[in-house]
Amino acid sequence: MKRDKRDGRLLPQLPSALLRFDDSRGIVWRINNAVRGLDVRRSVRLLAGLLRTIEFEKPVFIIGASRSGTTLVFRFLSAAPRLGALPREGHDLWRAFHHPRYSRWHSDVVGAGKVLPGERRFVAAYLRSYFGQSRFVEKTPENSFRVPYLLDLFPDARFLVIRRNPLRVLRSLIRGWRDPAGRFRSYFVPEDLSIPGYPHRRMWCFALIEGWRELRSAPISEIAFAQWEAFTRAIQAAQKLVPSDRWKVIYLEHLVNRPDEVGEAICRFADVEFDQPMADHLQALVSQPVYALPEGEDAAREDKEIEELLPRIQTVAPLSGYSIERRDGQWQAVPSPDGAG
Repeated sequence: MKRDKRDGRLLPQLPSALLRFDDSRGIVWRINNAVRGLDVRRSVRLLAGLLRTIEFEKPVFIIGASRSGTTLVFRFLSAAPRLGALPREGHDLWRAFHHPRYSRWHSDVVGAGKVLPGERRFVAAYLRSYFGQSRFVEKTPENSFRVPYLLDLFPDARFLVIRRNPLRVLRSLIRGWRDPAGRFRSYFVPEDLSIPGYPHRRMWCFALIEGWRELRSAPISEIAFAQWEAFTRAIQAAQKLVPSDRWKVIYLEHLVNRPDEVGEAICRFADVEFDQPMADHLQALVSQPVYALPEGEDAAREDKEIEELLPRIQTVAPLSGYSIERRDGQWQAVPSPDGAG
């Protein structure tokens, strides 16, 4: 048994020896996910929700590139009493009708006009099976590629965009791909990968971006850059679709350095109270970053990989509100001064 980090509930788990089995097609992984998701009471609530109309209002979607700090902000806002929240990222929900396999493994992108018959009711029932509030906060980085679709489902949705130093995001993506436990796997793709130095034949990590097939033999650093660029451009395009009062950008560096000021701005945007318990909770989160990847033996190699990408990083970084500058003999990413909201 394994205890859920969010609600303390004991979850069934397959034997660890079986989970370590080299499963290139992800069969064991999928079975384990299904076993962990078993919950009779929640299943009953889901079925009940499918039988009646459920309305949600002003949901808050936290979006941003993978490894940009979205989890920290989600952990903060999900503590607000007025907001319901799923216990983890909503992959099972958003992939139920739009898994990449249904589009010949194109990507995680879901555009406008893609809500299918019965889907709206299923999404509402799924959310209600986890919480009873009429408002919720949700965090799945891949939703950065689904904003038009989410607006179809929730026309009054608010989007909280989290930005982080691109150099740190890229380094963290690279480390995530190399994580020996495969913690950041997202899909077992239907075509073989031949990524240099990468031992997994079909295990893809993080977002499945458009054009991923052209990256099947690319170095990990190139894949990481392509993913970060895809996130950056998708968010830039999505901003044009959302009214300015329902779109807010937060820079992780500003949140870490000025938690009270930025935390209050986040709560104001989400229309929840920033009281002392929320302030204390945010301070604790900032003090102990969620899922931080420690520096390992590959730091020198990562430095070289990032340096080789610098010309392209400098071109794309302004789209995410950063400039890449040489200061004190080191390359640094300088965020926009208006990111505190």
